[in-house]
Amino acid sequence: TCKLGVLMRIWDASTGKELKVLEGHAGLVNSVAFSNDGSHIVSGSEDHSVRVWDATTGKTLNVLEGHADSVRSVAFSTDGSRIVSGSRDNSVRLWDASTGKVLKSLHCV
Repeated sequence: TCKLGVLMRIWDASTGKELKVLEGHAGLVNSVAFSNDGSHIVSGSEDHSVRVWDATTGKTLNVLEGHADSVRSVAFSTDGSRIVSGSRDNSVRLWDASTGKVLKSLHCV
């Protein structure tokens, strides 16, 4: 969940207890996804950035920058090695999850 869209909270689904608060985006958070193994979280925001988080500690591991408008969707690849993000700037970017480097960028006309 997000408080005012900026803070993200991780909850234990079985107990309803709050586990972590993730803070770092400067704008509303539009999309969040866990890696398949549950070790990482990726989020996309109105601040034009994609953030990668350690799901255990809640610390930001990487900030992926390159979109020129809000990031509307994010996802991990099945093996967790890649992140894909879609933005209102009409682009989709494929990122290396460990280095944060853009591997591919597709732009719609």
